[in-house]
Amino acid sequence: MVFKFFLVGSVFACLAFYLLPRPYPDRLAVIEEMNSVIDNVRAYDAEERWAPNGSQAGLHLLNPARVKYFDDAIRKFLQPPYRVLDIGCGGGLVSNELAALPGYESIDGIDLSPEALRYAKSEAMRRDFSHVRFQNASLYSLPFKNESFDAVVMSDVLEHLQDIVGALKEASRVLRPNGLLVFDTIHRSPMAFIIAILGAEYIVRLIPKGTHNWRLFIRPEELEEALKRSGFEGYAYDGFDASFRALGELSLFSMGMMQAKNMKGGWTIQAPSSVMTSYIGYATRSMLAVQPENCEDSTASANCQRATA
Repeated sequence: MVFKFFLVGSVFACLAFYLLPRPYPDRLAVIEEMNSVIDNVRAYDAEERWAPNGSQAGLHLLNPARVKYFDDAIRKFLQPPYRVLDIGCGGGLVSNELAALPGYESIDGIDLSPEALRYAKSEAMRRDFSHVRFQNASLYSLPFKNESFDAVVMSDVLEHLQDIVGALKEASRVLRPNGLLVFDTIHRSPMAFIIAILGAEYIVRLIPKGTHNWRLFIRPEELEEALKRSGFEGYAYDGFDASFRALGELSLFSMGMMQAKNMKGGWTIQAPSSVMTSYIGYATRSMLAVQPENCEDSTASANCQRATA
């Protein structure tokens, strides 16, 4: 029996390596849309998908672990009260959980999906959060002045970007000196292709096809270089992966054999490894980071322009 499992696993691994796409020559270069197949709106643009029993059920399962990690990092490096920007906030899963914790003075969330934002706003209203705001905006042109925030969150965002350095420079611009960036993203590894692409999109079909593009995933060493180019330092990260129980429960959930409320599996945070699927970490904005003009006038430059819906 063990040999059979080993044989099946080996065949599946060989198939995955055969299907593995060729990486971009330079992941940190700006990637033209015609060379990148990914849907950054449709997969998220339905309010019901963000409910605990929707297609984003996996995000609800991993949310407690990542919110604790983000909150621990923020409290380690910063003093309250905290002003936080959640870039690519989606349905507000991180924003609204941080808002429930002490010390958070204000939280702003931006996203391109109107339906995801509708869910985020409805949850904030349901929980009577008056210090949380959500708006439709692009992360490449944030509608905020320089040094407006103590911390910036980029959760499940970096793996969707065609201009990582440009987005990180905007995040750096709106952070105060020594402000903190916290993130989690997907590693461009064979294991990530097996789990996040083949498994989640094609076999289990937990999320729509085209939600992710393996070629856009980013390796930790690439992210380190992107952060350096964008005015960040003190980069650190840990492995961030689903437990076997979580993977099994999500598979049963996607097949209609388990209700979301009964899922108890979670995500683990541990030392980085060559087989990790995702990773989670932080970096601080350097005191020496060069800022554009003061952005008192939001039309002063491309980096300071307000995004339009």
